[in-house]
Amino acid sequence: MPSPQQNLKLAAERAFKTLGSQPKEQVRWLGADPVQPTWRLPVLDDVFHIDLPASRITTSTGEQVGPQWTILALHYLAVSARPEPRAPEMTFADLGAARTYAGVYHGRVIARLCATAGRDFQTLLNAAGAIGGNSVPAVADAAFDFDVFPRVSLRLIWHAPDDEFPPSATLLLPTNIESYFCAEDIVVLSELLISRLGGHSF
Repeated sequence: MPSPQQNLKLAAERAFKTLGSQPKEQVRWLGADPVQPTWRLPVLDDVFHIDLPASRITTSTGEQVGPQWTILALHYLAVSARPEPRAPEMTFADLGAARTYAGVYHGRVIARLCATAGRDFQTLLNAAGAIGGNSVPAVADAAFDFDVFPRVSLRLIWHAPDDEFPPSATLLLPTNIESYFCAEDIVVLSELLISRLGGHSF
């Protein structure tokens, strides 16, 4: 049985092959710049450089992007539809196909956030600013919008701890998120955003 790393490598290879047939007009609509041989795609506070001949993605500083971010970026760029813009207004649990993942999602995303970057307001404020988060006024104790990809934005709503309760949070997704990603990708997308808030690299 292939290891998880081998599975990720195979998934990335398949995604690179699929991307080669994507019309350039669609790539531009998705917010990328498909200049050969290296495409450019804004991701959070950085720009991914996608080298199709080499099947490799790097950040603006030349650091190789990890396999999970690589697959997400390739899946995003392979989207063939053009969904209407939608605001982040729904939770992961609202997705019909994702309900069986809800408990796992909470542990891997919300609980992890509240134990790391979301443990207090100043830590969260600094972490959000470091990856391009935009503050949303008058929503809970804090809220930030993150343009993870040009047409996919997530909203983090955070509630401060008090004498009785620890910090809590909600991550809102665009109501058309399933037009871009499957349920498994949405879990990974959410988890990787929290990882970036925690100071981890792409």
